[in-house]
Amino acid sequence: MDYLRTEIVENAEVAPGTALLRFRGARSVAGRPGQFVMIRGAWGAHPTLGRAYSLVEVGAVGAVLVRAVGDGSQRLVALRPGDALSVLGPLGHGFGAPVTGLKAVLVAGGVGVAPIAFLAETLAAAGAKPSVLFGARTAGDLPLADRLAAAGDLCVTTEDGSAGERGLVTGPLARLLAAQSEVQIFACGPAPMLEAVARLAAVAGAPCQVALESPMACGMGTCKGCAVLAANGNYKYVCSDGPVFEAAEIFGPGGAR
Repeated sequence: MDYLRTEIVENAEVAPGTALLRFRGARSVAGRPGQFVMIRGAWGAHPTLGRAYSLVEVGAVGAVLVRAVGDGSQRLVALRPGDALSVLGPLGHGFGAPVTGLKAVLVAGGVGVAPIAFLAETLAAAGAKPSVLFGARTAGDLPLADRLAAAGDLCVTTEDGSAGERGLVTGPLARLLAAQSEVQIFACGPAPMLEAVARLAAVAGAPCQVALESPMACGMGTCKGCAVLAANGNYKYVCSDGPVFEAAEIFGPGGAR
């Protein structure tokens, strides 16, 4: 699989230091919610490696969500329309198809909102309006919240109370699971959040898929840099075995390792 040469068609700031990069190439961008691409700009030898980002949009124009953190992401956020962008993918395994008869509950934390927004809009387009829970530290850490609100029933939490409900996203999730049966959970965010979500899902007996976040060098299982310890004591590679896993596969049947 080779990198596809594309160019930036839009760089939209969707939160402080966070950009939605839309790009277009000679062929359509493929992929499904939960899959990712490796991307790098035409900035020469440094940084050498691409960066992994979950797909937010596919089709004639693709899109990823980038938060400026290190050198590579800062360079990506600085790209402007017309700048070149090399894209490898789609890579990894995305979210599995929802189970018929179960209500979809989507849980996002921070920039983990990227595949959740893609999934929410995919479900809404198919006529299945999901419940969406979005947690962040502050009101400035809620990119794509408007898209989530348009696609589903949105509940926002922030740790400092600057937007939505004060607290962690697991608070409204626990209430939802207590009030409603026959649900399935799809989640992406920091590992502690995913483990807490997995634990709540296990107690409720709800199917749960989690999309793990991990730094990657290759995206295809070659470098072994994204290994995570699974519940059975073996290692899984987020890029090639995931990034989406059944929660019990990573966190165990009880939702905690």
